[in-house]
Amino acid sequence: MQQPPLLSRTATAPVITEAIKTTASPPIVNEPSPRLQFKLSKQRPLHFRARLTQFDLTNPDRSNDAFRGFYTLFWIAMGLYIIQSLVRCYEQEGILLSLGFFRLFSRDGLALLISDLIMVSMTTFSVLFSKMLVWQVFDYEKVGFIIQHVCQAFFLFMNIYWTFWRDWPWVQSGFFTMHTIVMTMKMHSYTALNGDLSVKLRRLQHLKKQLPQQIASGTDQTDIDHMEAEIQFLEGELVHGNTRYPDNVTLLNYLDYLIVPSLVYWMEYPRTDKIRVWYIFEKTTATLGSFLILYVTTERFILPKLYDPNMSEPRVILELLFPFMINYLFIFYIIFECILNAFAELSRFADRNFYDDWWNSITYDEFARKWNKPVHHWLLRHVYAQSIESYNLSKTNATFVTFLLSSIFHELVLIIATHKIRLYMFAIQMLQLPLIVIGRMPIFKNRFWLGSSFFWLSMFVGPPLLGILYCREAFWASWASPSTTAVYM
Repeated sequence: MQQPPLLSRTATAPVITEAIKTTASPPIVNEPSPRLQFKLSKQRPLHFRARLTQFDLTNPDRSNDAFRGFYTLFWIAMGLYIIQSLVRCYEQEGILLSLGFFRLFSRDGLALLISDLIMVSMTTFSVLFSKMLVWQVFDYEKVGFIIQHVCQAFFLFMNIYWTFWRDWPWVQSGFFTMHTIVMTMKMHSYTALNGDLSVKLRRLQHLKKQLPQQIASGTDQTDIDHMEAEIQFLEGELVHGNTRYPDNVTLLNYLDYLIVPSLVYWMEYPRTDKIRVWYIFEKTTATLGSFLILYVTTERFILPKLYDPNMSEPRVILELLFPFMINYLFIFYIIFECILNAFAELSRFADRNFYDDWWNSITYDEFARKWNKPVHHWLLRHVYAQSIESYNLSKTNATFVTFLLSSIFHELVLIIATHKIRLYMFAIQMLQLPLIVIGRMPIFKNRFWLGSSFFWLSMFVGPPLLGILYCREAFWASWASPSTTAVYM
């Protein structure tokens, strides 16, 4: 019988649930510059606690789930679906499974692996940058802030250029671009937090140096009390759990952060007591099995329809409704249930709340909060909250900026994969904003079945529509060679 992981909570507190919810900072004596004043504000609470994903077999809550039998039924149905597909392939083509799609996404695989390793290793510059802040080579609020963003932009666009130069197929290009964006987000979170803490450390050192002088000179007791309160405040800001800044600025700590499946950097995370080899084996097996379903669905039921020029667009959408939904669900399962849990186990990361029950969403803002929580937390902390705190945007405008940045990143992946600028993904992503307004209308909000139906119908239509808009227009011209066309038609 599988046992739940042994958890040792080293840093526990509520995870982010609201964008701006902080307590007031103490009065600042000898007020610094406006930028420094902002950096001395109290950090918005962001702590982690030990949790498991909802589909994890070790989750004790699964035994109380009234629908656990349907979970078993689903996997049995998927097994029969694979057997049926392989038998049909053998009857029609004399082979169990065509390898046309495999040859496509495995092409230039070694170069992709080496490129990815080099790309990830380049992010260790963040450690040197943070060390220079500790050594006070430059001030974060004056120079470091600019260096940080220039280096991140250079890192992003240099890797994009490399993708174009290698001229990889769309699968390799899409993967490398998405991983580059993920590494950029990790770098930003790491350098932003260490930059903020470097400003507070420097201010703390200044106050500790000034306090004895102020006392000796007979400064008013109220000012002395304010200085002592600020020192106490800054001391608390520099400590997360049992780790104090700048003790965290080490290469080992950064490498650990790279493995931890969180896009938001924190000096200390809750950890499990040990790494369970059988758990990693289970997630690896689940990944391979799910990928087989993904491959068969793409090879047998998606590509032949996308490559058929004689099939009308409405008919293609109708044919691809279920195959695309199957792929969407399994891509979600592979990433958020298998891969992230495997990395969490390797790093002993205990907070595995990578998603919530997004399938019960009735509005797209609820879906955005629940289906990809690592990205949601990053956008919430580094885009939404920063837009309000640093640029004084309203919550509505900050929401727009957050969706805008997310839409740009989504479209960027498809631009690089297809080598064409079409903005279809961007438009559909931004369309979520009016859909959120519609979903909040009383007719949907007060009727769960209606809001849920509206959500799922749009989810069914969206992916096939994108498949047509990008694949039939862009991919047909760029990589559908006569030999490939013959395979899928």
